[in-house]
Amino acid sequence: MKLSLKFLVVGTILGLLSIPAHAEWQLNNSDSSLYYVTSKAAAISEINTFTNLSGAISDDGTATLEIDLASVDTAIEIRDQRVRDILFEIQEYPTASITIEIDSSALANLATGSYSITNYDYSLSLHGMTAELNADLRLSKTSDSRIEIQPAQPIIIGAGLFGLAAGVEALREVAGLPSINPNVVVDFSLSFDEGM
Repeated sequence: MKLSLKFLVVGTILGLLSIPAHAEWQLNNSDSSLYYVTSKAAAISEINTFTNLSGAISDDGTATLEIDLASVDTAIEIRDQRVRDILFEIQEYPTASITIEIDSSALANLATGSYSITNYDYSLSLHGMTAELNADLRLSKTSDSRIEIQPAQPIIIGAGLFGLAAGVEALREVAGLPSINPNVVVDFSLSFDEGM
């Protein structure tokens, strides 16, 4: 009897030790979105998006997002192809990636139904170049098993920061436009579900 009790206690302790303090969160692509707004000819603005995103928030609070640049959707097929080939040059640079260090304890202590707004440093790798940037992000715990991340204010990204200015100019020429603004406004809503 004492022996079985010992095994029960040891088994329970080992079971508790095997449970991680914080579970990893996986990006839910179908419930997430990432848009950027372009401006051309001084007065025309258009919304573009990427349909294939992946990412996670690890146990230590490292959040990653990978953008499949081939999934760009500008609502015009020929323009999608030009953006993929001329601007992003996806044959050589197929993805963009973002890494943010989030305070894992603050994330764990975020109550369901609440949110926090914090200024985060993040790194953005695009077109073979990496820039260190920062933004105010809103982290919301919308349920016990879901976290959403959105910008607290618009984010502006300049093409020149990633060696894309020449590609923007090439797009302008092939489209016969008087101008294309090299800066884009980025907006997103990323949903992360708690992993098993």
